Amino acid sequence: MTSEKAASDPGFPRLTRLFPPSSVATRMPPIGQWSPVPPATDRGAWEAIAPRARARVLEEASASLNRPWPGLPASLFARFARDGDRWGYQTPVFARRARLGRAVLAAALCPTTDDRRTAFLDEVMDGVWALCEETTWAWPAHDFRVLDSRRGLLPDPERPTLDLGASGTAVLLALTDAITGDELDLLDPMVRRRLRREVSARVLSPYLERDEWGWYDGSTAKLNNWNPWIHSELLLATALTEESPDLRAVLVCRILQGLENYLEAHPPDGGCDEGPHYWWRAGASLFECLETITSLLDMDPGVFTHPLIRAMARYPVATWIGDGWAVNFADGPARPRETAPALLFRYGRRTAQPDVSAHARALRADPDPTLPVEGEPFDLRRTLDALFDTEWHTTRPADFPLPAHAWLPDTQVLVARATTGDTRGLLVAAKAGHNGESHNHNDVGSFIVAIDAHPLLIDVGVGTYRKETFSPDRYGIWSMTSEYHNVPVVNGVGQRPGPDFRAAHVAAIHNTDTDELTCDLGPAYPPQAQLTSWLRTVRLVRGADERVEIDETWHCATTPRSLALHLLISGDLSVRPGGRATVSPPTGRGLALNWDTAAFTAEVETISLTDLAFTRVWGPAVHRLILTARRPERTGRHTLVARPLPNND
Repeated sequence: MTSEKAASDPGFPRLTRLFPPSSVATRMPPIGQWSPVPPATDRGAWEAIAPRARARVLEEASASLNRPWPGLPASLFARFARDGDRWGYQTPVFARRARLGRAVLAAALCPTTDDRRTAFLDEVMDGVWALCEETTWAWPAHDFRVLDSRRGLLPDPERPTLDLGASGTAVLLALTDAITGDELDLLDPMVRRRLRREVSARVLSPYLERDEWGWYDGSTAKLNNWNPWIHSELLLATALTEESPDLRAVLVCRILQGLENYLEAHPPDGGCDEGPHYWWRAGASLFECLETITSLLDMDPGVFTHPLIRAMARYPVATWIGDGWAVNFADGPARPRETAPALLFRYGRRTAQPDVSAHARALRADPDPTLPVEGEPFDLRRTLDALFDTEWHTTRPADFPLPAHAWLPDTQVLVARATTGDTRGLLVAAKAGHNGESHNHNDVGSFIVAIDAHPLLIDVGVGTYRKETFSPDRYGIWSMTSEYHNVPVVNGVGQRPGPDFRAAHVAAIHNTDTDELTCDLGPAYPPQAQLTSWLRTVRLVRGADERVEIDETWHCATTPRSLALHLLISGDLSVRPGGRATVSPPTGRGLALNWDTAAFTAEVETISLTDLAFTRVWGPAVHRLILTARRPERTGRHTLVARPLPNND
């Protein structure tokens, strides 16, 4: 580690020392002298973009020309307060921003001899004007006035909320300014002037002048992806739109302190307790911040060599199951969407970790490595970064690294597979942790089992976000409860939320033949469960008799009225006599499950799924296998075993 061990690092990089105010003040370029992308007037840079990408951008942007922009009536915003729906408003908001982003790209990529170029610039002007005329850039579910106890229906334009929607709009407008601003000035300088004024009034000034942003310092909520996500966008918006040299420096210093707050709270093992889906706006956004600040100030004091920054890059590799599946504890789908492989490729490159870059290359969907998959959100910033990364375009195909063992001791997550570099065979993921994690489910001690990269003993994830999702009613949602995770229920009681409900005596063991995680789940349950301890060991055994074992040893203060083990299952489930069941996916191998039938009865519940967030991953239904103790004992032991079945193709 360089720069005096990353400025006397206490386990995380001290960004305020690595990039001190004196360096920020002296090295900050004036507005217009730095940009992460070339302006549209740099025809050589834009004409070098691959013809296939150019043609696709022009085709998609042309389809919107002369069409009305999606409307945003007040009643649509009010739906969140009235019935909990946030997507009725967010869907046209996202459509507006995607349309502007595509128009900006099209204006830059369109040849000067093409008659459509003028139309694309008008489309950019229309988009900027439309966004600047919106009452708010915040999403309804985040607006302070709507969330206030008095429950307003609509936002207050005099007191803007700085959330993900606001920062995302700011960075989109900032990149619009950087790429097409000079040409917009030829149409009317008022366009650029208003753009910068709105970014300042709605985003940069509130960030500096108000202290109620809990995502900044963790004062009102646990720090999570909001911190690096918003800061990555604030940093670019500052660099590209703030004209005052003094304010530029003040903003950057405040951003550095905010990022340092996040890093100080981050687990040293680099794990993301929000899961792999959110990593793409947590660790990935933190990397974007570091990319931007080192480029903007033209200095690199060794931050990319810091152990925490390197460890964060490895999280997507550690939690990858294969074939599009990832370990999905907490919110987020088991099949992550909105990934950014080109970003991860750069992250591996900057931290000198070739296996991270190889994982990113394996994620890449050829033949077009730069533009978003149809139907996914359009992120102009990440699209541009991919478009102008020549090495990303030319790098050779790579295989997923697929490590056989990954243990995150601070996040307390174990992922183990049968063989390094191979998706064939069993994979087990297990967690200890606590129930105060970001996007928490009450799931201390839960586990996932996959065979040949297909999860069959599962965490179902989270449904479409509504008002209830982030409210006191969160744990009334079935998919958030321990009753619908692979954990026990004792005396009819599941786990409770909060950091005090946690695993104890956590230990992981790794050797050639086995990987296992052991923890006491007892402290994760409230007093009503009457649990003294519940020691669980989740074990992967490699070799000729490949299997997963779930060992349980429990002690209760009194003889329990009821005791049950729950398993959430994807695939066809068939329960057979003698404590046996089979779990079969539509194709490929399944699992054989065995338990002590003398001690436990078995019941199957089918859970019908209608929410698209679930059905796109699991189909129309999943199952819950409930093993209920025949004669609950105060003290007991049990082992559940899962083995591969022969291929049923």
